[in-house]
Amino acid sequence: MRSYPILGALVLLGACGPGSLPIALTASPASSPPDAMACARAKLDTLGYTPTSFNKDDLLLNVRKIDDDVHRANPRYRHNIDRVEVQATPGADGKTSLAVTGRTYAEFSTERGPTEEEESASKAVRETAQALVDACGR
Repeated sequence: MRSYPILGALVLLGACGPGSLPIALTASPASSPPDAMACARAKLDTLGYTPTSFNKDDLLLNVRKIDDDVHRANPRYRHNIDRVEVQATPGADGKTSLAVTGRTYAEFSTERGPTEEEESASKAVRETAQALVDACGR
């Protein structure tokens, strides 16, 4: 019988990889895509997020919020950044689809300038994504 240790290593690597870092939620609100996006923009504004980009044609919104409450022993560490991406699209069945993706990045100072490394979604960004779906996805 022949053993394939590399196969086991690949399976383990795939299971432990960064594939589950962001949180992705979807909803089907009863409102139109522009109304769902307006709701999301208002909700994110009240939660303290700053818009970084907004595509009016594709109804795609990107926001961020700096989290200075997290501290690390690494002297190059600056802070965590929570990012949320919201997209509202009309579905083929006439219903609106609202997709919310939350991510967390650790920002470090390097010789080349600020560098971001993606981490598991923080509790705050998970709560924000769920709050958006609850407020604007119905």
